[in-house]
Amino acid sequence: MVLYTSFEIKEFNAASLTAGYQVFGAVLSNPCYGGVIVNESNVAVYISVDGTTNNFRVGADKIFHLTSLPRHSTLVLGEYLLKKGTQLYIKQATAAGTGIIVFNAQMTR
Repeated sequence: MVLYTSFEIKEFNAASLTAGYQVFGAVLSNPCYGGVIVNESNVAVYISVDGTTNNFRVGADKIFHLTSLPRHSTLVLGEYLLKKGTQLYIKQATAAGTGIIVFNAQMTR
C-alpha cells in the first residue's frame, strides 16, 4: 500500500485576534499526521480543535511541533492526529498583536 503525503498551510493575522475563538484557515482536506504551529507574532495564542477547548498554547515567537505518528502499521486510517474535516480555531491568550500565526500540516491522501 502506498501512503501519499501532501501539505496544507493555514495562516492567521495576529492583528485580528480576539478573546473568542475564530476560524483558523479552512477545514483539513485530509487526515493530518503531523505539523508545526509557528507563532511569528508578538503575543501568545490558543489553538482549539472544537472552538471551545484550549488544546494548544503557543507562546509569542515560539514553535509548537505536533509530533508525527509512526507510519509502519497496517492500520493506516487510525494513524493521524487530526481527522479529515477538522476545523482549527484560534484566539488570543492576552491581546491582539502584530505578526502572523502559521500551521503547516502534513497530510495523508
